[in-house]
Amino acid sequence: MPIDLPTAASRRNHLSRLGRHLQRSVLATCLPAETLEALVPCAGSGRSTLIAAASAAAAAAGPRADALDAALNARHQAAIRRLEGESDCDSLRACWIEAARSPAMPATYWALLTHPLADRTLRHLAFGDVEMLRQAAEPVPSLPLLLERRSVAPRRLGAPAPAADQIDLMVQAALAAPDHGRLRPWRVIEFGADCRAALADLFEREKRRRDPLASAADLRKAREHALQPPCLLGFVVCARPRKRVPEREQLLAAGAALGNLLNAAQALGFGAIVLSGDRCFDPQVAAELRLADGEFLAGFVSIGSVLQTPPEATRPLAQDAWSCWYPMQHAAASSTENAP
Repeated sequence: MPIDLPTAASRRNHLSRLGRHLQRSVLATCLPAETLEALVPCAGSGRSTLIAAASAAAAAAGPRADALDAALNARHQAAIRRLEGESDCDSLRACWIEAARSPAMPATYWALLTHPLADRTLRHLAFGDVEMLRQAAEPVPSLPLLLERRSVAPRRLGAPAPAADQIDLMVQAALAAPDHGRLRPWRVIEFGADCRAALADLFEREKRRRDPLASAADLRKAREHALQPPCLLGFVVCARPRKRVPEREQLLAAGAALGNLLNAAQALGFGAIVLSGDRCFDPQVAAELRLADGEFLAGFVSIGSVLQTPPEATRPLAQDAWSCWYPMQHAAASSTENAP
């Protein structure tokens, strides 16, 4: 029995509900430029400007979003009908894997993303595949470095450790992070090889205070946190009393600096991870590390050469962290406009 496309489409996701990153990906992949130009007025020139304007129209959930959604449905009717016959995520996944290697990929991409059974994992898979293909065609030199960054456990790290000048570059990268008021509300402590045994003693004493019944294996593990990393840094946050720069902004600046330091480590070819734990809250540890009043230890940064590749990271979709604000009046108008 043939599927009634309008009825099927009513059960599927609308373009305006996909989230901005998926909207941009669909509009760049599944509609030709001439269709976008006909449906979305665009003051600028170039395909990227056109896609940005179409994406903004899709997010606004108005008549232009409806027109774009209708154009996608009309252009990719065959793929929509094909996927409407699939009744579970596994069969949808199989359809996508087959289509991703063929000229049918753009049509199947749209049909899959808007299918009522497509879950977050399946949408993430398709989006990742499409964006990887696009990056291969139009590489952005710096972006893959950020997209591929992940934490690497100390047990997966080894020699060589970063040299002194490389550590200096990481700190310089941290200093380039956004910093309201240029207060630099953070500092870095390096634990050299000659002081690691003393740091291990400090970690062991902290473990004994916290857990007097700690086993020999627990104490050994506490010591390894100090001895195992090829390079070990302490990241200290030190918010400063300033009327025009509230503490929360300084904490954000410190976090941005720490992120830059980790990204710089990756850019230099190293793996890195930040580990905190109970010892970061221990007053005696803070005193031994000579932290001043108002300072706290955010964590210990382990850095080294990657000897064992960590497992693939599972990241949330960008749409889970993104939303588009619009005034309440506009929301009410859109609801009325889209009512049947």
